[in-house]
Amino acid sequence: MEKVGFKGLIKYNVYIKLDKEAVVLILNIIKKSGLLLDEETKENLYRLSKNKKISLKFMKKLSVLLDIPYSYFYKHILLITSVKNTNIGIRDPKLPFNLGNVSGARFIGAIMGDGEINSQIQVRYNNQNKDLINIIIHCAKDLFGDVDYKIYLRKDKTYQLHFPKIVGLIMIEFGLKHGYKSENSYKIPDFIFKKNEKIKSALIRQFFNDEGNVRIKDRRLQVKQTSKVKVSKVVCKEKSNEIAHNFLIGIKKLLKSLGIDSNISLGAYRYKKADWELSVYGKENLVLYKEKIGFDLYEKTKKLDDAIKSYKFPSAPRNKKLDFAINKFKEVEKKYGYVTKYLLAKESKRSLKTAVYYLVDLKKINKIKEVERPKDKKGHFLPRKYKSV
Repeated sequence: MEKVGFKGLIKYNVYIKLDKEAVVLILNIIKKSGLLLDEETKENLYRLSKNKKISLKFMKKLSVLLDIPYSYFYKHILLITSVKNTNIGIRDPKLPFNLGNVSGARFIGAIMGDGEINSQIQVRYNNQNKDLINIIIHCAKDLFGDVDYKIYLRKDKTYQLHFPKIVGLIMIEFGLKHGYKSENSYKIPDFIFKKNEKIKSALIRQFFNDEGNVRIKDRRLQVKQTSKVKVSKVVCKEKSNEIAHNFLIGIKKLLKSLGIDSNISLGAYRYKKADWELSVYGKENLVLYKEKIGFDLYEKTKKLDDAIKSYKFPSAPRNKKLDFAINKFKEVEKKYGYVTKYLLAKESKRSLKTAVYYLVDLKKINKIKEVERPKDKKGHFLPRKYKSV
């Protein structure tokens, strides 16, 4: 579900304030109808006449009683809130709320990243970068309307952005959950996977802005998430890509739809909790990430550029490393009749160290065998020769 309107919110204690035109219309219809009204209805109509808020439940009653469609109310709401006695909420709300766009994808990514929906169902977002705080405020206004918010500066120089409870209720209707992310392990809403690359990229970009780490040493992008588990460490290792945090599994799926390979592995394992690590390896994958997704942060952009530039040779994506190695091995074998680490490095345009890794991996899976360990005239060993099995 990528849109949320009254039908989704009516089960909560949500209140609205209508403009003068709608109030006059409703009161006039009631007056002319001659309907017999109960005391509760009379009380709510009195509140309406005094320009006070009414509940969504009463609005639904009016809609049925007076045959007024929800679409009419959408156009005449001045305020929607979860608080009956204050005006903290969303003015001129953009009903029905639609998250099937770039701002919606970003907002979801922010909650999944450095944000949360806490136990009081308030949406919060934390970041030390004020520009990212402003981006999320812009997204919220684009999605919901003139939404109230507060910014606090914490002792650690982190900005904490607070949105009212009505925003949290809306996000819950889109499938997100309140409470600790490690405990509920919620997932990316299904409709995001059906969207175009621009929308998918916006969610990934925001999540990696918050949680992503560019590791230059081993040239990879990495994000981590923690979740509760009910299985052993061995099972977690063997089935990381299946039982990891739902959101990471979703990110992996989104990356794949953009042509970017990634892998999920188990990090730290504690009693009933596991740290999951999603990694993007290989020059081609990193280049695709830069071109299709990128960062909003200069430091991370610079590190990504440095990681890409550190490749001396074109690289095969890590997840396709063995296929690449097998193909190159066969090419060398066909050309020379056998394969050595030096010939494999030369023909595959890889470093000698990488060629050795290829040979070790291929030998482990019984794709190749050592056929000769030659010596020179002085008895010194020469490079081992290999052939396909």
